[in-house]
Amino acid sequence: MKDVASCFVYATVIALATLIGILLFTRDMSQVFLFLAYALLAEGGLALATGGIVASFSPTFGKVRETVFHQEAWNAKRQKEAEGIARSWIITGLILFALGLPISAL
Repeated sequence: MKDVASCFVYATVIALATLIGILLFTRDMSQVFLFLAYALLAEGGLALATGGIVASFSPTFGKVRETVFHQEAWNAKRQKEAEGIARSWIITGLILFALGLPISAL
């Protein structure tokens, strides 16, 4: 529940920053909703993709980092941390995408 609340705050900050950026360049409200819907859907998709990449390739990146840079070995604790980060990205992406869908209907 704590993860969802923090991800909702992240998504809200991203959505508000996107809205402010769009309002700086566009004054017509119909255009604002159109661009905001596109931006939120795109940002949500990017966050989902990033979360999936982090979840899928974190053991691979850890092994490469261990081999190439001679850093500490990849262990279960670091895997759990990577999964937590991936979960945050995925939840934030889902929230952004869910915000973009009703706005695109306007």
